[in-house]
Amino acid sequence: MAAKLKSALRVALACAVFVYPAVATAQDAAEHFRGKTVSVLVGFGPGGGYDGYGQLLGQFIGRFIPGEPRVIVKHMPGAGSVAMLNHIYNIAAKDGLTFGIPAAGTAYTHLIGTERDKSAAKYDAQKFSWLGSLEAFTPVVLAWHKTNFRTIEDLRQRPFNYGSSGPTTGGENYAEIMNGLLGTKLKPVRGYKGSNEIALAIERGELDGIVGWCWTCVKADKPDYIASKTAIFIAQIGVAPDPEMQAAGVPHMLDLISNPDDRKAAHLVLANLAFGRPFVAPPDLPPYVLKALRKAFVDMARDKAFLEFAEKTRRVINLMTGEEIDKLLAENFALPKEIVKRAIEISSPPP
Repeated sequence: MAAKLKSALRVALACAVFVYPAVATAQDAAEHFRGKTVSVLVGFGPGGGYDGYGQLLGQFIGRFIPGEPRVIVKHMPGAGSVAMLNHIYNIAAKDGLTFGIPAAGTAYTHLIGTERDKSAAKYDAQKFSWLGSLEAFTPVVLAWHKTNFRTIEDLRQRPFNYGSSGPTTGGENYAEIMNGLLGTKLKPVRGYKGSNEIALAIERGELDGIVGWCWTCVKADKPDYIASKTAIFIAQIGVAPDPEMQAAGVPHMLDLISNPDDRKAAHLVLANLAFGRPFVAPPDLPPYVLKALRKAFVDMARDKAFLEFAEKTRRVINLMTGEEIDKLLAENFALPKEIVKRAIEISSPPP
């Protein structure tokens, strides 16, 4: 009997060794965040998809972070969200109280970006603390109805002036692929803080349209464009065609690329679309803080009230976890050099 009792005590003590750290971690996280303010930085100006998802997260995430901190959303536009990423990587405290939403393509700057882009991006994307993404989306090439652009062939015949937030944005990458592989003449007009400003410029006749605005964003932010047919959708850009756009007969860019190796390279350039609305925190967070934020992100994205509100505000939710983003980045950064080299060639602007 005594031997059995000793054995049971040893088992109980062993279990306590493994259980206590988990309990302590949860308690530490609650104490860490309680009474604090979490700042969610949007790498673009007010309005548009990134702001929409940033505001959506800001409204709900505090309920799921241990200690239920206050959450505020701020805008830090500049260089297609690179300014915000530089701040998070180099300046923001590594305490989980600051994180933000950048353009997903910025995660690939040091893999397939230009030398200028790499110089501007003062961070290592694989060292960031990725929390997760709320959407995978399909960008589009959209022309205003008052222009004479209707088809891919029209884009080959004359320059198409589209609005851009900067050279590191996805829109410019997509445009360069189309220019290089499909012979189009897409020309960026830079200086806009986000899709909201670009949309206003299009309506004023300052631009022919936009490259890289997501289909779900148009439906959420400018449904009248679709209902009134003032927007002409010339092409869809993504790793796979969107069912709605495909049903409407909008060409899928990858289907128009005949060379198999070029398609593989283009697929790499478009890989970031799998996590189209990512949220990222500084590197080297305390493990219990990162774990708490990642769990809060997933719990929020699966919450019934959150999903109902997202649907009401026409925000599509496609969850990708922080761990999945880490895995995808690791896989893509390990691709053969020839694929990476070709991806750089097709996505970089001409000298």
